[in-house]
Amino acid sequence: MKALHSPRSTGHPARPERRGAALLLSLIVLFVLVAIVFQISIGTGTDARVARNDVGLATMDLACESALLEVVEMLKADAPAAGGEGGAGAGGLPGMGGGDDLSAGEGGEGGEEGGSVDSKQDQWGQPQRTQINEIDLRILIQDEESKYNLLNMLRDDEGEAEKAHERVVEILDLCRAGTSEDIDSSTAREMADAMREHMRDRTQSILPKPKQLSDVEGDEDSGLPMGLREFVVVDPFHEGHFRDYLDEDGLPVHSIGSFLTVWTCLSTDPPLPQTESPDADSGDRTADEAGATSFVTGPGIVVNINTAPLAVLRALMPDHAVDPRLWDDLLEYRNLEEEDGDPDADPVLDEFGEEQFEKRVFDSLDELEELYPFTQLGDAERRELEAMLTVESSVFSVFITARRSTGPEEAAMAATSRREQEQQERRGAGLERTVRAILWRRAAEEEETEIIPLLRWEVLDYAPYEVLDFPDDE
Repeated sequence: MKALHSPRSTGHPARPERRGAALLLSLIVLFVLVAIVFQISIGTGTDARVARNDVGLATMDLACESALLEVVEMLKADAPAAGGEGGAGAGGLPGMGGGDDLSAGEGGEGGEEGGSVDSKQDQWGQPQRTQINEIDLRILIQDEESKYNLLNMLRDDEGEAEKAHERVVEILDLCRAGTSEDIDSSTAREMADAMREHMRDRTQSILPKPKQLSDVEGDEDSGLPMGLREFVVVDPFHEGHFRDYLDEDGLPVHSIGSFLTVWTCLSTDPPLPQTESPDADSGDRTADEAGATSFVTGPGIVVNINTAPLAVLRALMPDHAVDPRLWDDLLEYRNLEEEDGDPDADPVLDEFGEEQFEKRVFDSLDELEELYPFTQLGDAERRELEAMLTVESSVFSVFITARRSTGPEEAAMAATSRREQEQQERRGAGLERTVRAILWRRAAEEEETEIIPLLRWEVLDYAPYEVLDFPDDE
């Protein structure tokens, strides 16, 4: 018999390298799936965070809007009764009507008898902090009368225009003194020259000239800037000149917009202010509506001595005409404790809730007589200086900074001093939004005060710092 043999299997066992390839392919597919899921998770989380930030920014904008409405009411309450002689806001902006051409008292008028006085002792003059719907708000208001108006450089009177140009050079040279971002005198002159040329010859400027109501028919070359930041496109300016920040030593560096303005006048050649004590042998004379002749002098756009920073004050008159110690004495005067204050008045608190003593203010230009260097001025210098000064303000820049913490650690870090505040802002933790509005306060009909927005809403990329008289003491 033949032995029966079982048939051999014709299949071959899988090779080890094939099993490894299948495993590797499986791992690759697994990694791809994990990457896809991870990417979807990241994208979804990012979209959620973006959506939360958008909602947060919208909430912050609403909080800023609420704070702005409160500021409007505060400025109205601070204004004197409309129709009061010389009251703040009773005048109009030059070139815009709405009252006298000059919005401030001249030659010592105003004060307690003539109307209101605007100073940093007013409610608007103190930085304020509040909270709305867990949004921390800081409100800082600068009166534009504390700054020097660039449009003085466009005056028809070449002598006055040149004086204004030199004042702008001096302000730019002094505004950042003592910081690592100091502007040297040669650069300051280049900047002032560039500003003047930009306004005088707009057809040759890199920035096209917009159509404006203030345009003079037949004069296509000159034009008013839409704002100070318009000069950022002109050499030698750059973005850093138009924002506040801390230098490498931690010192506040202020925007040039804290010292210069274009908002206190809306015409290229405003009328000159009048003085009460004309000198028959000097100055110009103009006829008023009644046909009488009145003496005029000065640049036509005044500066509030209760709020103007030292850089602006020192630039008003050259050192050979006015003793520089006058400006130091002026700053010291308005930082002395008020001796005749009301003992029953509510205490003055700073933005951190610390009680401050009530400081003195100039109720009128007559009080300059209490400063010895002022009494040593000649009649001509005194009249020229007084024509540039006032104690009232009518245009205000309102800065509202909203901050929203994005974590428990940030929420627990509340600043208790100016230095801590600056350090926290430098770190940039949480969401932050800063907006600016420029408001014009003037008298309306029926003894009311109206607030007219010159700039309704502008989002800034920085939070401003307060310009202090004596920053080293803080």
